[in-house]
Amino acid sequence: MTMNLYTSQETKKLDSLAIRSQKVPAFTLMQKASEFSFNVLLNNWPNTKKVFVFCGKGNNAGDGYLISHLAKEMGLESFIIQASPSNKISGASRKAFKLALESKVKRISIAAFKKKSLKDSVIVDALLGIGIKGNVRSNLSKLILEINKKSTNIPVLSVDIPSGICSNTGINLGVHIQADVTATFVGRKRGCFTSTGRTASGNVVFDDLGISSSLKSQIKTNCYLLNTEKSLLKLKNRKGDAHKGDFGHVLVIGGDKGFGGAAILASKAAVFSGAGLVSLATRSIHVEAALSSCPELMVNGIESGQDVEEILAKSTVVVLGPGLGQSAWSEQMLQRTFMEAKKRNLPVVLDADGLNLLTKLKLKSGIPRKMVITPHPGEAARLVNKEVNKIQEDRFKSVTALEKKFGSVSVLKGSGSLVCYKRSGKQRIGVCEAGNPGMAKGGMGDVLAGLIGSFLSQGLGLVEATEVAVDLHSKSADIASLELGMTITPTDVIRNVRYFLR
Repeated sequence: MTMNLYTSQETKKLDSLAIRSQKVPAFTLMQKASEFSFNVLLNNWPNTKKVFVFCGKGNNAGDGYLISHLAKEMGLESFIIQASPSNKISGASRKAFKLALESKVKRISIAAFKKKSLKDSVIVDALLGIGIKGNVRSNLSKLILEINKKSTNIPVLSVDIPSGICSNTGINLGVHIQADVTATFVGRKRGCFTSTGRTASGNVVFDDLGISSSLKSQIKTNCYLLNTEKSLLKLKNRKGDAHKGDFGHVLVIGGDKGFGGAAILASKAAVFSGAGLVSLATRSIHVEAALSSCPELMVNGIESGQDVEEILAKSTVVVLGPGLGQSAWSEQMLQRTFMEAKKRNLPVVLDADGLNLLTKLKLKSGIPRKMVITPHPGEAARLVNKEVNKIQEDRFKSVTALEKKFGSVSVLKGSGSLVCYKRSGKQRIGVCEAGNPGMAKGGMGDVLAGLIGSFLSQGLGLVEATEVAVDLHSKSADIASLELGMTITPTDVIRNVRYFLR
């Protein structure tokens, strides 16, 4: 099932539709949200004895007041710390506030909170919801900083989204809550799955609060979480009489002088993920190292564009860029590849220095029709002529700009990698929820490029191959990190890809 992601505007429309069409009163929806959130709290921290709920003044605060009421009803010590005066609370939140007071929930100041023993406690963040515009105000900033200071010793549950995180982009709005778990509802917020929001949200747990599928279908979103199980089955289910020619011939071109390792990693990733044949076209000085590292490779020492033509003619997919450099040799490799790709409609995966050359040589009019580009934020900034911080301010906007400019399936790597493509004239964005900071090291991107090339050679389409590779790459890194922590290497990821495919 597709797990859609929503902007704050789309979520509010879903909310309004449920209230109007399903005739669910706003307060009833708030009760469902608070019950779900409180159950998440108990499931994660069953030994909780005290609950400290930080509340603002909007609907998010109403959820918080009801959580404090439920905690009191369950026999827990329950406290409210208010960021806004009681007379500022309105609507369904006002009703929730009154219910909390009737339950004898204690209201305390931030000063009193600082003096409390926090043993067996949970902090509930219900300060700011999805409607925040601009940076967090100073009075709320102080509360958020205080919560984060305490969170080193006690867990934090954020309601709907961590306060201070932009629901649409995932960026930090000046200061933000660092949650252990986020209980989100109605629609998954896309800001929880990329940029700072991905880390800030901790483990994201979702409930649609009973909103029907027919209502959800009325809100059109172009964003979803990657779920590649069906595509993986296509790779797994091979005919009994299959032979190597059925699974394509991947050609990796790269490894200028001093950069041989990147091209070898990309080639090994293709070999160990099931490609029928894998060739490596690299500088002659790297041939011996490549064969020693992976004897399954067909390695060719290449010193000119003319040398690569014969190998290009035999390939079914080209991965261009790992360790390619930006020399005259590198330029020849790119130009020859693009000429062959245009002539034979050959799929090309363009990575690393291949992307930098694309910017430098201004070959937009001559790019292959079937191409996947895989930039990190720095490369993306050069491709669309922007500063890196502008790329990261709105990663969704940035990846759609890449797709629009090059007409290629575009991956924006990083925390919560994005895959953007066009289908039936409309852009779609898949978001990867796997991955970890241990992947922040040289060679990881080369492995990803090799995996995309491999899955293309095995018969998946451009989008399918890219999504499977991004998803599998990150999940393999997560498995490696369970064993090795943040010292994982690209080679560890290649090893675990084999286990996932098995």
